[in-house]
Order: sequence, then structure tokens, then C-alpha cells
Amino acid sequence: MEQQFEIKGMHCAGCVNRVTRALRPLAAEVAVTLDPPRATLQVAAPLALDAVRAALARAGEFDAQPLP
Repeated sequence: MEQQFEIKGMHCAGCVNRVTRALRPLAAEVAVTLDPPRATLQVAAPLALDAVRAALARAGEFDAQPLP
């Protein structure tokens, strides 16, 4: 299944790389874009928002909001 999150706090390609590395352990596939600031995760089961936020917090001052 696919889950998408708006990622707040990304400003450059370096941020995209850090967010991608932070989310990789959570999903089979991760795609992160700067414009729009979004992460698309391919997962077997839905991820809890707290798990995504915890992974992002370890990478920097990023936050996630689920997208419909």
C-alpha cells in the first residue's frame, strides 16, 4: 500500500537526502520530493504517524502530516 506525507522543514536537496535516509528503514520504497515537500512510502501495513515523526526527528527538524 502507499502512504503519503507532507514533510515540513525541507529546504534543499540535502534535506531530501536526510529525510529519504531516515524513512528507508520504515518502508519497502521511499520517494521524497522537495516541490511539493512530500514523502511517498510503499509499505506492507499502514505506518503510525508517530513512527514517521520519530524517524524524521532523528534526521533533523522535520515534521510530517498525512496526506489523503
